[in-house]
Amino acid sequence: MQDPPSSSPVPARWRGPLVLACLMLALQAGGEPVYEALRYERPAVLGGQLWRLLTAHLVHLGWMHCLLNLGGLALCAAFAKDRAGARAWAGAFVALALGVSALLLVASPRVADYAGLSGVLYGLFVWVLAPQAWRGDLVARVALAVVVVRIGWQLWSEPTEAQRALIGGEVLVQAHLYGAACAVLLVLAQALRGRSSA
Repeated sequence: MQDPPSSSPVPARWRGPLVLACLMLALQAGGEPVYEALRYERPAVLGGQLWRLLTAHLVHLGWMHCLLNLGGLALCAAFAKDRAGARAWAGAFVALALGVSALLLVASPRVADYAGLSGVLYGLFVWVLAPQAWRGDLVARVALAVVVVRIGWQLWSEPTEAQRALIGGEVLVQAHLYGAACAVLLVLAQALRGRSSA
């Protein structure tokens, strides 16, 4: 899904991440009331506050948590050769955010609350890198392997106190796994749709 050509000085592949980054920064500036209203909170979601399934991925535990995810988003955008267009990024974000939240709700009932882009971010890396890796891009293959190994390592080893202190809370590794899994399904669905339209 490509946006129409534009004379914007911002390259197409940076527009979606830039909008997402601005939204994250604006919400972070809103402080604790915004965080409390938008984070994933299992009882609140089950009580009907369904917006939290989407908004939880835009709010963070603190400024350091937010900035770390913004750095990851910038790195992801730098890899995004053919994932141009704000609409494509918006669609991927919504699909991955809802997918991660749904899996938290169904597969991780002990998780009472969650906030941050990291689950979606792992998914975005897979969404960006997998098609390039499939076409034989060596850099994409190496980067995708790093993402997969990192998730495996996180699942095998407990987060350290330093990691918890850095982001200001628990590292929820399940969200990273769910984001990557949802991205695989998204990439397959987009590939099948592209093949049927061709």
